[in-house]
Amino acid sequence: MNVAILLASGQGKRMKANKNKALLTLRGKPLIYYSLKIFQESDKIDSVLVVCKKEERDFFEEIIRRYKFDKVENLIEGGLERQDSAYNAVFYLDESLSSEEKHLVLFHNGANPFVTKDEISRSVKMAKKYGACVVAHPTRDTVKEVDSQGLVIKTPERKRLWNMQTPQTIEFELAKKAFAQAKKENFVGTDDVSLVERLGEPVRVIEGSKFNFKITTPIDLELAEIILNR
Repeated sequence: MNVAILLASGQGKRMKANKNKALLTLRGKPLIYYSLKIFQESDKIDSVLVVCKKEERDFFEEIIRRYKFDKVENLIEGGLERQDSAYNAVFYLDESLSSEEKHLVLFHNGANPFVTKDEISRSVKMAKKYGACVVAHPTRDTVKEVDSQGLVIKTPERKRLWNMQTPQTIEFELAKKAFAQAKKENFVGTDDVSLVERLGEPVRVIEGSKFNFKITTPIDLELAEIILNR
């Protein structure tokens, strides 16, 4: 079974909208509608979990009901940090998935509206082969490592640098082990596959569409409107 976990319990402080950005309106529909629709329509996805704040559960239930997203199995209460939210979803699944089968979990930001079916399909294929896979973009800018005084330490080779996006797809037993180990050691990663990397396990990177980006600031929302208009 392949389960998509949509993480939508963030506060979105950089959006400065005083509400969960996954619930912001984009051409008359809540932002999370767009990613939910793709996972609903993908033949690679069997089930969907939405992770949200307890106090926003009614809003998400209404979205799921209104747009008939019947692949959504449940709404899971989010944690303090994104990693806590993902952890809650993984260990909810631990009680419901059969241990006799192999499963994949696809972690996706509720604020990445333009994921494609092709990205989902390729992610599933590569995660089955390598254990973990992440959609990303090659870095186009020069990146410099800087110290606390603002002085450049070094300039990493750009052709080896990638900007991570979602979905981040992990074989379920590996995800369970990675999240449990991180929690035990109080380690907080910057994304889901970084927890797999800590175990010394391989993570395959695949290039995603240039439109698959996380909406973080007001200008990102304006860009999303332009993309939809085109």
